[in-house]
Amino acid sequence: MKKIDFSRNLLLRFVFCLAPILINGQTSKKITDQWIDKDEDENYTARHECSFVQAGDNFILFGGRESAQTLELYNFKNNTWKKATTKAPKEFNHFQATLYQGFVWVIGAFKTNAFPKETPEEAIWLYHPPTDKWIKGPEIPENRRRGGAGLVVYNNAFYLIGGNTIGHNGGYVNWFDTYNPKTNTWTVLENASQKRDHFHAAVIGNTLYAAGGRKSGGEGGVFSPLIDVVDTYNFDTKTWSTLKNNLPTPRAAPGIMAFNNELYVMGGEGEKKGPAFKIVEAYNPETGIWTNKAPMLYPRHGSQAILSGEGIYIAAGSPKRAGGRQLNMEVYNKDKPKGKPLIASKLVTPKQIKVQTNGNTSITVKNKKGNTGSFISAIKIIGTGKDNYKIESKTEHFLVDANSTFNIEVKHLEKLSNKKATLEIVYNGDIVKTIALITE
Repeated sequence: MKKIDFSRNLLLRFVFCLAPILINGQTSKKITDQWIDKDEDENYTARHECSFVQAGDNFILFGGRESAQTLELYNFKNNTWKKATTKAPKEFNHFQATLYQGFVWVIGAFKTNAFPKETPEEAIWLYHPPTDKWIKGPEIPENRRRGGAGLVVYNNAFYLIGGNTIGHNGGYVNWFDTYNPKTNTWTVLENASQKRDHFHAAVIGNTLYAAGGRKSGGEGGVFSPLIDVVDTYNFDTKTWSTLKNNLPTPRAAPGIMAFNNELYVMGGEGEKKGPAFKIVEAYNPETGIWTNKAPMLYPRHGSQAILSGEGIYIAAGSPKRAGGRQLNMEVYNKDKPKGKPLIASKLVTPKQIKVQTNGNTSITVKNKKGNTGSFISAIKIIGTGKDNYKIESKTEHFLVDANSTFNIEVKHLEKLSNKKATLEIVYNGDIVKTIALITE
């Protein structure tokens, strides 16, 4: 028996050494600890306090202090940049944009660049790359508006953590909220331990990490105090805790990325004047240890990181504390980005529907022919006979997944009516779909 156990142990060790490590359902691969200078066609705006996200087969750089309303798209297949035709509706800055269901979501941003008292945006905004359209979503509750916050998606819902309500003048908060785009519901959750702004958040497995940042406009002035405590939120237990080991190098506005089952904190700015940080530190949830990774080629803060293929991409940001701007895209590990083109879905409906007299009728709407969701801005009944009907299902600001369906429930309020009415659906900005309502 002992001999068999010994052989089995040897076999397990051999397999363990050869196979990738599986943590929280993710495969841990061997990493080349290096940064590669993209040296791409730098035909785009040098900017900072901006967002940088992947949308299909493009990287999108937008917002910030410089040309904030201009969107610039990097096609990594042909290594070229171009400007989007449509401009952003506001000067979004200090935010962590997130791609979900084919839309770039802006939640928790400042809408003005009037330093030091930037104004938080009052609504959720979506950008739809396939149609180059901006869509105004629902209003954010008045007492939960802020910029400089961290934003993540987990289990089909958005989670917004921290931020600042008055720019750089001391309005830092430890608020935590969730927004469900399919039900259009905003829920206030338990606060984190630390008030912080100028940071991003990330998720590894079932845990959210809020790392870095500062209390802008606090006791130390605009640029301090910095936050070294890392807040973590367990989505399963719905509880907050903090890491035993703090962030070794506290800094504001670093790039944050969950990569290879570790939390990467890249660059950032300190309290003192001078260059931004190049330093990269990574936290391993399994060991609870922070390690130093290869430093970035360029010091920077105030930008966002993209995970694509087997690499972390970062561009723009400021090379020094406070204001500054640069280009200099670089990638960690391997320069092999991946992404398929985004194709806009379309709503498919009947041209007309017979409505049950003095009763309820369910109308099925299909969202198909694409790989992105559709955002429903409004559903209403128009025409001379509109008062004879009532919609008893969702009517505004909700998301429909690609290749899915939803139902519209219509109630007829009178026994007899010869007046005409039409059901109108407005989606993905300004696309209108109509269904004639016919009373039997």
